[in-house]
Amino acid sequence: MRHIKTMRQQQRETSNNAEDPNKNICALKVAQALGVDHTQRYFHTIEDVKRAAGRRFSVRSVKSYVKSNTAGGARKAMPSIGAVAFIVWVPGHVLLMSADGKTIVDTAPRKADRRKLLGVWGLYPKG
Repeated sequence: MRHIKTMRQQQRETSNNAEDPNKNICALKVAQALGVDHTQRYFHTIEDVKRAAGRRFSVRSVKSYVKSNTAGGARKAMPSIGAVAFIVWVPGHVLLMSADGKTIVDTAPRKADRRKLLGVWGLYPKG
């Protein structure tokens, strides 16, 4: 328990959000776009984003369906996966893409997105 407390303290100290250090900007913007930004206190890690998204959507890893190691390359596979949207994790950042691979939220956009792909989760309707 102590480890979690010190981890959160460190995350607050290094947060890029001066208004609310409990929520990093990119994670907060993704949560806002999904309508789950008020469901929990912290938005620092990919686990925080996935947990919040899971309150409204079924969140499943789809990285094995993406035959690319970059965020830009992942876009090509997205239309065939069948999710309503995608949470994409790259080093130090998270973004949200639509079902057809278009960017919905990216607080650090790139013209040619060659950021290394760490994870991709498809969002599906609960039901």
